[in-house]
Amino acid sequence: MPKIAGNGQSITITPFQLKLIKSRLPYKYQVVCDLMFYTGARVSECLAIRRVDVLCGAVVIRKENTKGKQETREIPIPEHLIAAIDKLPNENSYLFAGMGGNGHLSRYAFDKILRKTCKRLELDGFSTHGFRRTFITSLARNNHHSKVIMKCSGHKQLSSLEKYIDVTEEEKVAAVASLW
Repeated sequence: MPKIAGNGQSITITPFQLKLIKSRLPYKYQVVCDLMFYTGARVSECLAIRRVDVLCGAVVIRKENTKGKQETREIPIPEHLIAAIDKLPNENSYLFAGMGGNGHLSRYAFDKILRKTCKRLELDGFSTHGFRRTFITSLARNNHHSKVIMKCSGHKQLSSLEKYIDVTEEEKVAAVASLW
């Protein structure tokens, strides 16, 4: 069930839809979208990333910033995202500085601008958590082993991970047809 009025799960998006969303956002918010799309980080994890957490072609999600606060994750990121991060203004130790350079951008501020953008694009049912669902679903569709996906997403239980993976009607038909 897609997300409606804050209830249900967010839909997943395509790279084209990501591009559309980003085309309507200020640069800093575009980079937040890319970071969540390419790392599967939760919005709060993403916004808490510091400049020193981007190193050697990867981003580090510190365990104190994760949902369970149990394990640090290191996720490789593409070169174009590293270049985008390098272009961000250096206002404080966070990648995404808050108002007046204090702390980091708030979840509320990012959520508000994303919701407005999605509404203008008539992209119903997408939320900040949709980036995470898209990341996990994409890895699953690319046939990556569930243990690899769990290592990237930080999930400890396979049952929790599986809730994130979307299955389309076409995928269901193709799976059954593969037996014919």
